[in-house]
Amino acid sequence: MTLRSCTDSSARDLLDRRAMKIRNDGPVVSPPVKSAAQPAAAAPAPIAGAASRPTSGFMDAGARPVGDIEGASHGYVAANKVESPFSAEEKAALAKKIPCPALAGMFQAGLLKTEKDGTVKIPDLERALSQIGPSSTVRKVLTNGADKTDSIPGQFNLFKLNGSNLDHTGSTGIRSNGVHPERFDVLKSFSKDGKTLTPKDMADANEHFAKEDPGFRGRVTGQTEFAIVMEVFGRRAADGSRYFTLDDAKSLFVDGQIPGSWEPPAVPGKVGLGDVLGKSALGLFRQLINKE
Repeated sequence: MTLRSCTDSSARDLLDRRAMKIRNDGPVVSPPVKSAAQPAAAAPAPIAGAASRPTSGFMDAGARPVGDIEGASHGYVAANKVESPFSAEEKAALAKKIPCPALAGMFQAGLLKTEKDGTVKIPDLERALSQIGPSSTVRKVLTNGADKTDSIPGQFNLFKLNGSNLDHTGSTGIRSNGVHPERFDVLKSFSKDGKTLTPKDMADANEHFAKEDPGFRGRVTGQTEFAIVMEVFGRRAADGSRYFTLDDAKSLFVDGQIPGSWEPPAVPGKVGLGDVLGKSALGLFRQLINKE
């Protein structure tokens, strides 16, 4: 029976009251989903036409409701998290001890198996890296570097990397011996449009940090680190290049969280040594030409 055909006044009153309650309270709805026809909300204007990624995985940093997922209000959390002895609050505090933003992000996201004392087995680091994009060759370089940070083969301590052989000149200093947001302000000042950090912006920033704390090894290492995090965690523009929004960069470098806009690659292992060295070589070539 519809409201139009209802002749009984009490039934009509009941329906009216229910309708009023719906209008007042409002239906419970899910957050609006961005349609494929709409441009990505966080895509910067200078990179107009950038190809959007599937709505299910490409969310603006901060788009997920607070409390939606354990341990992060705006960072990526692994679908199948490894066992962890730490609460979300403990992870956030301990991440401040980790100078590498990628390692901090993997730790907080639940990708990196870590013992209570900070010990990480090299096979567990290899497993975590295999899920985020680097090829086997790049993973080998990264795991070898981590394995040499202490005297115990086959493992390293995630919370004792400051002062290890991974420290180098030319560092941004954002996560050196704690988190220093003011150093991120220096990094983001190299954004040409005030919205994004492109590979060229990052190369310019690396030149600046290299002048602050000179040394060829630092230049190489700094440029390589920028290239890796950009290739793995950056968004892809229409021309195929990578970039960070400033919010994404803050999530990674300051908060030590994988940006909420990121999603695991459909086919892992595609970030090869050529991708990293090519961009690093370009940045270093610019530095040598500028004689800085």
